[in-house]
Amino acid sequence: MSHLEPPKEFPFPFPPYNIQEDFMRNLFIVLEKEGLGIFESPTGTGKSLSLICGALTWLRDHSEHYKSELTRKVEESENTTDDDGPDWFTAATKRREEQEEVRKYRQTLLLLEKQEQRVKALKERRQVIKKSKVQKVDDEFEELFRDLHEVRENVRRELSAMSGGDVLSAEETSLLVDDYCSDDETETEKGDNEEDEDDGCLKIYYCSRTHSQLSQFVHEVQKTVFGEDVRVVSLASRQNLCVNEAVSKLGNMSLINDRCLDLQRGKKGQATKYEDDGSTSKKKRSSGCPYYRQSALEGLADQLLLEVQDIEQMVALGSKTKSCPYYGARYAVKDSQLVVLPYNTLLHKGTREASGIKLKGNVVIVDEAHNLLETIANIHSVFVSHGQLRGAHAQLSQYMQRYGKRLSPRNLLYIKQILFFMNALIKLIAGGSKAGNEFNIGSSSVSSSPGVSGNTSTSQMLTVSKFLCDTLTDNLNIFKLVQYIEKSKIAHKLHSFSQHFEGSVKIHQDQKPHVSSPTASTSAFLAKMAAQKSAQSKAKENIQPATPEVKKTDEVETEEEEVVMGSPLMQITEFLRALLHSTQDGRVVATVGATPRKSSIKYLLLNPASHFHDVVTQCRSVIVAGGTMRPVSEFRDQLFLSAGAEASRVHEFSCGHVVPGEQIMPIALSQGPTNVTLDFTYQHRGDTKVLDELGRVLVNVCTVVPGGVVCFLPSYDYEQRVFSYFNTSGVIARLSTRKKVFREPKKSNQLDSVLSDYAKTVRLTASNTSGLTGSLLLSVVGGKMSEGINFSDGLGRCVVMVGLPYPNTQSPELKEKMQFLNKNVSPGPDGKPAGSVFYENLCFKAVNQSIGRAIRHRNDYASILLLDHRYSRPSSIQALPEWISKHVHQCVKFGQAFGLLRKFFVEKLLKKA
Repeated sequence: MSHLEPPKEFPFPFPPYNIQEDFMRNLFIVLEKEGLGIFESPTGTGKSLSLICGALTWLRDHSEHYKSELTRKVEESENTTDDDGPDWFTAATKRREEQEEVRKYRQTLLLLEKQEQRVKALKERRQVIKKSKVQKVDDEFEELFRDLHEVRENVRRELSAMSGGDVLSAEETSLLVDDYCSDDETETEKGDNEEDEDDGCLKIYYCSRTHSQLSQFVHEVQKTVFGEDVRVVSLASRQNLCVNEAVSKLGNMSLINDRCLDLQRGKKGQATKYEDDGSTSKKKRSSGCPYYRQSALEGLADQLLLEVQDIEQMVALGSKTKSCPYYGARYAVKDSQLVVLPYNTLLHKGTREASGIKLKGNVVIVDEAHNLLETIANIHSVFVSHGQLRGAHAQLSQYMQRYGKRLSPRNLLYIKQILFFMNALIKLIAGGSKAGNEFNIGSSSVSSSPGVSGNTSTSQMLTVSKFLCDTLTDNLNIFKLVQYIEKSKIAHKLHSFSQHFEGSVKIHQDQKPHVSSPTASTSAFLAKMAAQKSAQSKAKENIQPATPEVKKTDEVETEEEEVVMGSPLMQITEFLRALLHSTQDGRVVATVGATPRKSSIKYLLLNPASHFHDVVTQCRSVIVAGGTMRPVSEFRDQLFLSAGAEASRVHEFSCGHVVPGEQIMPIALSQGPTNVTLDFTYQHRGDTKVLDELGRVLVNVCTVVPGGVVCFLPSYDYEQRVFSYFNTSGVIARLSTRKKVFREPKKSNQLDSVLSDYAKTVRLTASNTSGLTGSLLLSVVGGKMSEGINFSDGLGRCVVMVGLPYPNTQSPELKEKMQFLNKNVSPGPDGKPAGSVFYENLCFKAVNQSIGRAIRHRNDYASILLLDHRYSRPSSIQALPEWISKHVHQCVKFGQAFGLLRKFFVEKLLKKA
């Protein structure tokens, strides 16, 4: 089919800037050519609106063009006359191929027409029709299945009594895993019938990092002309969408997911309710979730398709209609045109499939993609703590002890294999592996980091094959273990089992694990369970297990018991699933801590492209967009090309900022006021001369910069060191005469309070005569203030970058990643190894994100002060965004930089006046 040309004008809520028109035009072309796009548009240039109007204009035009082309081809085939000619066989073969092609066109056209009719019918009624008759049928079926369930339980109880076994309650019987059939016999059961020719209409999947960003994107859609016609659905987690108060109040995402699945299975009977004071009581529980009803979900899905709604509006509608927004949104995905979803839902294959996301032939747009490679690696890297291992082992051991006689031999076989695997992991991180305490296993060097009171934590880096060999688990069929856990739902049943008796499994980390006897604690557990039930019948009191004494020293922190909530077996399952990946794509990091609580095991993904392969190869087009996408080569080489894309499909687009060059003042400064070199390398940044010079620079800057100054430091530890030194040396007192000093909190719940006070001080000091001219905020690169927080206008008149935030070169994970890139990715343009390029990129991506907090719109202005002699290197300046790098002033002496700053702000204040 012929390619569409972009329109001369795009529908936009207001007259667009030239760079926005260029952005939309290039986006339209890439989507039409089925390309892979890397789009960079600085923050404040209206990137979200450009994405919306460009992509949805293409979707509208392409859908119309595609349908008209199908109609034309069908009509042409009907008017074609047959002319066999001399070679009748070739002509017949060709005619048959053409007929088959036309049949597919007709079929596709029919599906499109059915879809249009369905949507048209929805729009005509504009409200949910209450299907009371269907609801009544649903209720009758539910009652029928309740009766069948009770009959089944009665039969089981009678058989159990006849065999002399204990009689289990109805709820406890539901904890038993069903008889598990042979994997080989059931492997092909999946769906030859799974294929559904009607996968819905052509879709655009838009994903971003946070739910707040997704809601903001939906609000932008509502402002455009597409808000009335385009069918938009937002997907989110149960934690964000659940309207069942009994479930949502659990707070923890894992517990909410488990409880939701329990209710779907129609569990009923009595449940143990845990009060705030620790007491327990039995409460009747109804069967199933009242918000999970087929007719209600279909009605909610219809309403979601008729009106663009964000997550909060979906929750309000779900509460009003007594239907589940989480599943209602999934029902609506098939007929939607724009699906808005978080990173994890799209990038994690299991979550993607469970959400009904079909990649084939559709478009994916990933916004805020500057850290996409790291995000993919983090999603598919799996961390398992010692406590999770101990908790999962204890739960599964107790489960097998309790129900072993009722489980089939095949169930017992797999449960014992899972216990054996966990036992091997506990031995490894407890220092009891085949290699003992000498960790020379694997392909990379060993690292030891200082622990508490002189103790050390030792890590070893293992290839997957080496890990399996050294833990003696290489004879296990990991694929079948994962398949068993998924099909039997043993992890969910284990969670229900722990809830039924205790609600949590408490593992004391200071006790030496007796891993040689998996069921050693079972009798104690069952005895405790019986004692607890007996006590509850007499009085409402909580029996706490005795906590072993912990020897305290002046320097050693007391180790508290770790409460493993939910089903820790789920985390073990994710670790097992990770081991199924290509052995070259990941490593296993085993850490033996100074105490058991500090021990852990982690699967580290080295090749994110392996999990982006399906997205690249199945989607019609993939767009990654962000404010700072440099270096573009990282996305081209490590994401698209490594995932199997052809180089000809990759297109790049970058635009300048809407802010004129005279409204920014970037300065790279090498020396301070007393000519001390600003050297913030790890070896010299603690030097008192350097710290004193930094204090002088900040004091001088705060005298000429009005409003807010945000100072980014490389780490929380260094921020603490700088603040303590400034406090004792009197720098904080001098700064406080001009700016009120704030510090970035480590706790997230304190962030809003600090930001609010910071902004309030800037506003109040803008017009007073007290001497204060604003606020100074000491922040951390990569912390809570360096991404997602906007310091626009007076809140960020100057951004100060102290040093270059290079990551720790001694990190075993970083070393392994660099070695992997050196072996598998081509060197950079200057011949520099790919690992070294990656190391540089980590630093400057963090720098660019931090300095991008200021200058948020066309009329904004700010200065950017880069404090370190290394910023004067040409390579450092080139790594900055183009709209900044071309205006950088390289100043060796402080006097020159101070003069530029003073002149810049005097001119801005005079212009404002």
